[in-house]
Amino acid sequence: MAHPDNFSLDQVTLCAGTKTILDNVTLTVPMAGVTLLAGRNGSGKSTFLKACLGLVRLQSGVLCLKGQPPEIACRQIGYMPQGLSDTALMIPAISHVMAAMKGARWGIPLPSRARRENAERLLALTGASSFARRPLGLLSGGERQRVCLAQALTDSPQTLLLDEPLAALDHEAQHQIVSLLDTLTRDLGISILMTSHETEALDGKVSRILKLKNGGLHV
Repeated sequence: MAHPDNFSLDQVTLCAGTKTILDNVTLTVPMAGVTLLAGRNGSGKSTFLKACLGLVRLQSGVLCLKGQPPEIACRQIGYMPQGLSDTALMIPAISHVMAAMKGARWGIPLPSRARRENAERLLALTGASSFARRPLGLLSGGERQRVCLAQALTDSPQTLLLDEPLAALDHEAQHQIVSLLDTLTRDLGISILMTSHETEALDGKVSRILKLKNGGLHV
């Protein structure tokens, strides 16, 4: 049985169409802190994160996060994909966070006092309270990422999977988001697996780097 603090792959093969992303990979690494998933554009990083959520099926092998397969582990994972839909850009930040509560990740649930108070708490945690009522489309890139992080935290996850959370942000906004991620890992004990090309902003904050290249995954 996989160790409950580890991220492990056992003879995993993962493909996207005709492209092989992982070819019979066996690897075990700790999950604590921030793990950076590195690789060139098109190497399959986003597909790999989706496989960790059980949204993309493996061709073969077994993948476990903290001792559990994706279909079970996903209940304790917060996910922040790249980009937002045009519809999401039109709604207030607080509604975007509320949309992820009680399993309603793909639609806005009926408002309730408890949901609103929880959304306000999460927005405060990520430093987004001051623009909670503004539409996402009117926020800066850094402000929008704070709101998306608040949404990813709605179910009190043990692990966050973040797909390019620093993309298209200026230097200052990148460092603010990295500082926030550091707080989440240090103060709340949340494990983070993230992709990013902005490695300079992550200097000194990454616990380990996994390199996705030519069908392999290397520490």
